[in-house]
Amino acid sequence: MDTPTLRILDTTSRYLGDSLSINQLTEAIKDTYGTAHYANIYRKLQELKSEGLITLESVGRSSVIKLNFQNYLLIDLLAEMEIEKKMEFLRKRTDLSILLAEMEKSTRDMCSIKSISTIDPAKNIKLNRIEFLFLLRKTTNYLDETVELYRQMQKLQNKHNLRIDSLILDRDDFSDLVRSSEINPAREALANKVTFFCHQAFWDEIKTITEETEIRALRTETKPASISNLDLSYNLGRFGYKEFGLSVEQGASYCIEYLTTTLLLLQDERRLEAIPVILAKNTFRRNLLAFLSQKFGTAGRLLGLLKALRDIKPTSNIDETIRILETFNVKETPVDKESILQKMRLYNVA
Repeated sequence: MDTPTLRILDTTSRYLGDSLSINQLTEAIKDTYGTAHYANIYRKLQELKSEGLITLESVGRSSVIKLNFQNYLLIDLLAEMEIEKKMEFLRKRTDLSILLAEMEKSTRDMCSIKSISTIDPAKNIKLNRIEFLFLLRKTTNYLDETVELYRQMQKLQNKHNLRIDSLILDRDDFSDLVRSSEINPAREALANKVTFFCHQAFWDEIKTITEETEIRALRTETKPASISNLDLSYNLGRFGYKEFGLSVEQGASYCIEYLTTTLLLLQDERRLEAIPVILAKNTFRRNLLAFLSQKFGTAGRLLGLLKALRDIKPTSNIDETIRILETFNVKETPVDKESILQKMRLYNVA
């Protein structure tokens, strides 16, 4: 793949759902790669348009660039782009090549795996860590395979002395998250990931989703501990926990898993007791919650709260989340179950 095509496809795919003009695309490429010239980008875009790989829609005096997922060959070209990015990233990182080869070998018999990507690998590897995004088919033994994946990643982490955090999503959860208007890790991952395994399967999944609705990637990663008090109160209210004496103002919408992680990081006893309430009142994605607890070091506190919640109001989702958390080998943080029970009664969920 020639360099201009690679850079255009990479940048456009990072901005899924945004209306990029040619000027904006040129600036975005310059930000990522250090150099870009409008005239060269313009000429290459005309070539890609003539091949039917992109569309250029006139909006006012500008042309808006979109990937044309109706073109059968686009998926292959995006897969080639991922291979180029993978090779570039691994070229000087022999140690990571060994780890990835071992990972693929250890997961070879897991037929549920559709694709494996790394999230923001250049930044994470500087911190001696790596984040994986596993996209799975939904099978009858989906939970068992999820637990086994976590165990395999734990073994690799111990062997290579490299922290590994894994976001494991089935296609339903992945589809729901990337379609969502809420701020969530899946939408953030789309803007800065490299797919290492089954590149075509990943982009075919994106194509299927875009045929039904628009996807909008998020290019800023959320730091749960930095979510503002306004956004915190607003989202607590959204999920059925209105704090007494506080007026709720409009804020940004975060997924319940980000909200839970924020509450765990604050370590405010009053707000910690909100977690069983909102989890009992709403559905949550166990794998996403587990990933965030692993990434931000809150698994022990979450495990203690979930075990208390299981005793008060058991559900299969809580049981399954506990089973996943226990694979992390973390020390459970004790909680005051009686206090949690009183709070849940106050909010009519016990």
